[in-house]
This record gives sequence, structure tokens and C-alpha cells, in this order.
Amino acid sequence: MARTGRPREFDRDKAIDAAMNAFWERGFESTSLSELRDLLNLSSASFYAAFGSKKSLYEECLKRYSETCGEVTSYLVDLSKSPREAMSDMLKHTIQIQTSSTSPLGCMAVLSGIHCSEDNKEVEELAFTVRKQTRDAILGCVKRGVEQGELPVATDIETYTLMLDSFVKGIAIQAKDGASSDALLKAADCLLLSWKQA
Repeated sequence: MARTGRPREFDRDKAIDAAMNAFWERGFESTSLSELRDLLNLSSASFYAAFGSKKSLYEECLKRYSETCGEVTSYLVDLSKSPREAMSDMLKHTIQIQTSSTSPLGCMAVLSGIHCSEDNKEVEELAFTVRKQTRDAILGCVKRGVEQGELPVATDIETYTLMLDSFVKGIAIQAKDGASSDALLKAADCLLLSWKQA
């Protein structure tokens, strides 16, 4: 009788990391189910037993990404740093991760779940939720900057947040297009001049 269970050597954490990198590099729709099964060395039955569906696996991978290499909120809510220092640390971390040679370029939450077909709108929503968490954390940091006098009381908080968040999201495209970490760090320093001079 043929075995239908998962291989004895199956390591769920390693499988999630491998699938995460595949989605991160190629996006949800461009990563086929057969590619995932081959990557994880699982039969169709074993794959569904382990993960339920491709969408469920993507959700688990996106959660892993947002809790590990893609985690930025902790930088922005670090009260031991000034708001500007916290923003600078977050930008440096983001640039380091997204240009690293040890992982796919860019940001999984930005690149992997956009322009999906109608059947996969749930995937778009999952990625949007992660991106919104970053934007909300940036907003909180900007508000703290105003409250602590680093930014003028008259600062348009929503617009300033949009500017910073647009830069953060844009890092993913620039990294994918080959921008170096040095170039992006210089750009981040230029961006933060507006905070320093505000």
C-alpha cells in the first residue's frame, strides 16, 4: 500500500521557511502548487494534510514573514529611542533585510500579494493587512514625534505618514530593481532631513 502521510523527515518550520521564500520571490499566483509540493518534497495528499490549501500555506508564510525578517513595528514603538531614532532604525532594518543576499529581494507583503485574480482576493487582503500594520505603526511614531516636539504641532500627520510609508513600500521595488543598500540608506537619510528640519 502506498504511503500517503507526510515523510518522517518532514520539518514544518523548515517547510514554512522554504515556502515563504518561494512566495516572497515569485508572488502567490506565480508560485504553483506543483512547485510548492516539489520544493517541500510532499505528495498532493501530504501537502493538503499538512497545510490545507495553497492559500492557507501563504497565510502561514506571511505570518512567519511579518513576525521575523519583515517585523518592523518593534522598532517604531521602542520608547527607549526618540521617535526620529526609532524611524531611522526601522528604515535601516528594512533596507538591510530587503537588499540582503541571504533572502529574496524586496518585501513579501508588498510584492507577493498584489494584482491577484478574483479567486485570490483573499490573498490580496492578507498582504494588505500586513502593509497596514506597518503604516499604522509609522503613524503612531509620527504622532509621538509631534507630541515630543520633534515635529511641529502644525504637522499634517496623515500626509507625513503617507510620505514615509510610500518610501518604505518603495524600498521593495527599488531593491528588486537592483538598488544597493548604500544608495537606499542615503535616500533614507535624505528623507529624514525633513524630520530633522521640521
